[in-house]
Amino acid sequence: MKINWIRLVIRAAATFIVLFLLGYIVPGFSALTIGRLAVVSLLTAVISSLVEMAVKPGSPRDRSIILFLVTAVVVYLYSMVMIDVRPPIVSTLLAAAIIAGVDLVYPEKEPLAGGETEAHNTP
Repeated sequence: MKINWIRLVIRAAATFIVLFLLGYIVPGFSALTIGRLAVVSLLTAVISSLVEMAVKPGSPRDRSIILFLVTAVVVYLYSMVMIDVRPPIVSTLLAAAIIAGVDLVYPEKEPLAGGETEAHNTP
């Protein structure tokens, strides 16, 4: 199974933007600087892609559940271990739910037999 680089970039960008905006609202996320946000967003995108390659989810809902769980664990553990800040659990779960929702909305285009994607195959 190959890595979908577009999905990886979208996951990283969604994680970065959501955590950046929550940093203004939630005190536990305010310790995440731009550099730390970049690290957390890339970690989340890469780990969730690796877990998907191992589990091979069958539906977009399953992919979003994997992303939700990975995001919640990565954000919480990164904040506790690297920054020595304990973020609120509810806020971490809310951020993970928003990120997974963005990933769920973005449709994955399946390649067809001729190498084309569904978007190019118009009747």
